[in-house]
Amino acid sequence: MTLLVKNEEEIIEQNIRFHHAMGVDGFIVALHNCEDRTEEILLKLQQEGINIKIIHRGGFKYQQKVWVNEMVHLAKRDCRATWVINADADEFYYSIYLDLKESIRRNTGNNALVVDSLFLFPDERADFLHNTHFVTRPFQRFEAEKLHIIDNLLYQDFIGSQGCTKVIHKTDGFLSVTPGNHDVKIKKRVIAHTADIRLYHYHIRNYRGWEEKIKRYVDTVFMSKNQGVHMQEMITLYKEGKLRKTFDEKYGTSVLTFLEEKGVVTLDPSVSNFLKYKNIE
Repeated sequence: MTLLVKNEEEIIEQNIRFHHAMGVDGFIVALHNCEDRTEEILLKLQQEGINIKIIHRGGFKYQQKVWVNEMVHLAKRDCRATWVINADADEFYYSIYLDLKESIRRNTGNNALVVDSLFLFPDERADFLHNTHFVTRPFQRFEAEKLHIIDNLLYQDFIGSQGCTKVIHKTDGFLSVTPGNHDVKIKKRVIAHTADIRLYHYHIRNYRGWEEKIKRYVDTVFMSKNQGVHMQEMITLYKEGKLRKTFDEKYGTSVLTFLEEKGVVTLDPSVSNFLKYKNIE
């Protein structure tokens, strides 16, 4: 697994312990201008015997594609990895067999796999990894039109596929990832959509965490207009003083109740249960 992180002391240990327990053999972690305890935590995990290679990347430019490509080549050359999952610290890849290798084995014949994202519906709790509310069935467009919410900005992230599939892939024949790890360029590509692996995405954990995350990227220079689009939108809200109001409107109790009634948000304890099962806190 490759991880590109920036000040993720709140979640990095649980992420690595979770994926190590799910069968990941090793980790390459690129630290981008980290100023918190992230590296200290990684060194502690190294001392416990978890295979972690740490690299440092600086500068204000966020070169996600460049740095991930570098890590994939390192994974193949130094770690002899045959498959790679390119992830962020807030992404948890869950195998329905509790073994990512087994999920990959059952998809033989492919050199890339598309994985669906399930987004957390955040609240104010601090132990966000045990929040089990996820957007598991977004509205179809015809449903949103019938409910007259198709143009309501509060519900835009709950309509359609959410457009956030990710791709995991072999290292053999690897050429390049696309920004955000949504696709991969690879020789003789044979790609399939797998239901054996689900990505639980804690992109917004609670309001405090959301605000702190955005502050970390305020001075970041994104390499293109299309890179980090959602982060750029959130930075604008933060600068305009609208972040708290947006959070309350979009993730308030009334919205949650409505989405639960419509079956869009449901309780999915998969990650929480696995963390408890493996005594990861």
